[in-house]
Amino acid sequence: MIPCKVLTRELSAICADSQNYVDFTWLRQGYHNEPDVLRKILQEEIDKIDEGDDPFTCTTAVGEFDAIVLGYGLCSNGVCGVKSKKYPIVIPRAHDCITLFLGSKERYRELFDEKSGGIYWYTPGWIENSIMPSKERDEINRSIYAEHYGEENADYLMEMEQGWLKKYHWAYYVSLDGVKYPDYRKFTEECADYHGWEFRDIKGNDSLMRAMINGDWDNDRFIVIPPGKCAGQSYDDMILCEQDTFEK
Repeated sequence: MIPCKVLTRELSAICADSQNYVDFTWLRQGYHNEPDVLRKILQEEIDKIDEGDDPFTCTTAVGEFDAIVLGYGLCSNGVCGVKSKKYPIVIPRAHDCITLFLGSKERYRELFDEKSGGIYWYTPGWIENSIMPSKERDEINRSIYAEHYGEENADYLMEMEQGWLKKYHWAYYVSLDGVKYPDYRKFTEECADYHGWEFRDIKGNDSLMRAMINGDWDNDRFIVIPPGKCAGQSYDDMILCEQDTFEK
């Protein structure tokens, strides 16, 4: 499995409870912002696994792997185009990782439509692996701007940066039962207060991540790409489709 590090706590806990052997290669958070870079890194890693030359993958007595599972959603098309010469590639039918925390693309769509996309999602993994919208983030950014561009320009740049946050009105904190976390719920509440957003504590659902680990790859929740093929965006409720080649 090649997942984003925002899933570390949850996937590790599920893996410990599974009879399957899973070998993880974690990638740092943020590559969804650069989908071409994410695609390149995923392909390089898959090529090394195909060739048996990956420094992060164990060689064990358990035998050949059944598949390479990507711990990503569509992620700005970052998973589209990658292929393996040797193994099936399994990808959850999800636009992004929040679907994995919620348990299904249907639940994600329900909440997205309910708030017209105005939700900023906070999860333990996101909080640990990125600087979330918060007072701390603003202080860090303003300090950097002031150092490089002066105080007056720093105020202007901060005002411009805050523009994209205006479309959000809710901060939703998602966690899973059975996984021990620091008190990130309180942190999310503080971020919501700082931005003037309404706070909600949403219980996550581990069924999709558990299916990823356990190999329950039904067509409604996953796409299984055979060797030599790749995934593309389907532009419908299935999110992903099989293709011979990917064209941006």
